[in-house]
Parts: sequence; structure tokens; C-alpha cells
Amino acid sequence: MPHLPNEIILEILSLLPVKSLMRFKCVCKSWRLMISDPEFAKKQLNVATKESGKLDKLRLILHSPYLRIKSCSLPSLFYEPFGYSINHDYPGRDLGVINEIVGCYNGLVCISIRDMEKDTIFVWNPSIKESKRLPSKPFEQLFYLVSYAFGYDSITDDYKVVRLVCCSINDSYEYHVEVFSLRSNAWRKIRSFPYFLFTDEAGKHVNGSINWAVSRDKNNDHWFIASLDLATESYEVVPQPDCANETLKPIIRVLGGQFCIIFEYDDIIDVWVMQEYGVKESWSKLVTVPFFSDPLDANYAKPLFYLKEGAILIDFYGMLILYNFNRNESTSPMIYGVHHYHEVEVYLESMVSPNSYN
Repeated sequence: MPHLPNEIILEILSLLPVKSLMRFKCVCKSWRLMISDPEFAKKQLNVATKESGKLDKLRLILHSPYLRIKSCSLPSLFYEPFGYSINHDYPGRDLGVINEIVGCYNGLVCISIRDMEKDTIFVWNPSIKESKRLPSKPFEQLFYLVSYAFGYDSITDDYKVVRLVCCSINDSYEYHVEVFSLRSNAWRKIRSFPYFLFTDEAGKHVNGSINWAVSRDKNNDHWFIASLDLATESYEVVPQPDCANETLKPIIRVLGGQFCIIFEYDDIIDVWVMQEYGVKESWSKLVTVPFFSDPLDANYAKPLFYLKEGAILIDFYGMLILYNFNRNESTSPMIYGVHHYHEVEVYLESMVSPNSYN
């Protein structure tokens, strides 16, 4: 293999798991340089993205305020009786516990660590153990809430963090929005957010846009979905399916790369996916899932991943449920080393470095 042309070596290496690639960095200097090249990271990412439906390069990342960050192979939860967790020393651990997993995209995980005065944000790739610390932003006076989001702008090939701060001013509310670009390595203010958020839940990234469930103002209980386009920095209203009830808050997720809405009722949840982002007619109901727990126990259910064969993995109020909707059967996968968790997301193993954009 060392005698093959570099192009052939790169093609072969791009097919390998990230863990193997990290070991192969030690084979020789030329391999280390090839594997560390950002262009190779893009090649490996393209391969991993095409194969992501096969699950083999996907992992769950879990955290609790009282535990280390842990991860587990996603395929083991679909095809094995149980999974094994591994520990991760997350960046900024000396600053405190993680307040939130803001988002995951292309192998990068954005996390927030909060203290009384500020949030410290890291963009981190747990697969290659590289991270970037963003300049801290102190909380503004009289702030009502702070919501973050993490996404990718394909137009400029740039990863961005959005910081949306709601300030209370004389019984009214004003939103300040800033965007951090990995390429420019700086925060920049953009046009104020024209809607109202009731929670600090992170915005959801899909198709180059960040999405939130919003209303027109504090006293308006009519819900809809608003988006921020990361390339144009414009705000839009995202069409909902015809079944949407404007008095029922939609729970939004991204499922298999598609925009997803969950509607909760008394004893079921309906999971809808938008097959073509922004096109109202492309909405279709994926599955109806029965409740497996008292809905008062926690905030809501979060679909994590689904297989076209007819199974969906859901974070059901702090408990993982694997629901086979062809057979109407459910199981609760076990992860050794994880007894409880605060938050769970899916990430893709990749070689993308958060430091390669400076």
C-alpha cells in the first residue's frame, strides 16, 4: 500500500473509520500530512455522509449535569441487545458542567458551559479530540433568555454559531442577534429577531437555516415556525402541515437530515417530516407513536433516528425507546455505563477540525 499513488491511498483511507485514521497518522510523516489535510477531511466527510444511512459512522452523545460526556454506537441500539458507552473529556471541563449541547453537524458538536456572568461556547470534534473556544459573551443587563444554534453555511463553506438574546426593557422585549463565523473567527451583529421565543431551547439547523418555534409577541398564543438563513441572514416563516394547530406548540427536530415536527396529544405523538425543506406540499406523516411514559414527567419526546425498514429511536422523557412501527412493538435499549442522562443527540464521526477554518 505505501507504494501506491497518493490518490489511491487517499481513496482507500477515506473509507476507513475515524478511529483507524487516527492510528494511521502514526504510520509515516506523509500519511500524517495527508490525513491531517482539511481537503482529506472533506473527502472523508463526503463518504461518511453518503453512508450515514447505514448507521456505521453514527453515534449518540449523552450528557448529564453530574456525569461526563459519554457516547455510544448507534447501530448497537438498533441491531444488538445493548450498547457500550465510552467517556469523553469535553473541552472546558475545568470551567464547569455543560449547560447544553447546542447542536451537532458534520461531526462537530457545539456545547455551552454557563456560569453566573457568561456562556463559554466550544465547537468540538469528539472523534479527533480537537476543539475551538469561542470568545465569551457576557450576559446583557436585564436579559430574559439566551438561545443558541449551530449550523453550516454551504455557500461560504463556514460553520456558524448564532446567539439570540432577549432583553427586557420597560415591560417590552428586544432581541439582539449575533453570529460567530469559524472562518472570520469573530462575532458579528445582524438584524434583530422579529418574533418572540418563550424558551431558551436551541434553534434547529437544516438546509443552511436555523429554525425556532415562535409567536408574534409575548401575549400571542398562536405558534408558527421561523427560520434564519445563514447565508442571506434573512428571516422567513416556514410552512407547517395542514394538520397544525396554531394554539399547539410544535416541537421541532431534524430527523435523518429532514426538518421534523412533533405534535403531542393525550396518548400519542405524531411525527411529520418535510421531505423538501420550505415546500409545504412535501410534508408527510412518518409515524404515530404511543406514549410510553406519563407526559407530565418531562418536557417532550425527541425522535433521534429512523430506519426506512420501519424503526425509530426516540428519547422519550429521559428514556430511549426503539419503536418498530411495522409491528407496533417497542423496546428500551440498554447502554452499559449510562444510568441516566440529561440530553442526547446524534453525531457523525468525521475528521473535520474546528481549527482548520482560521
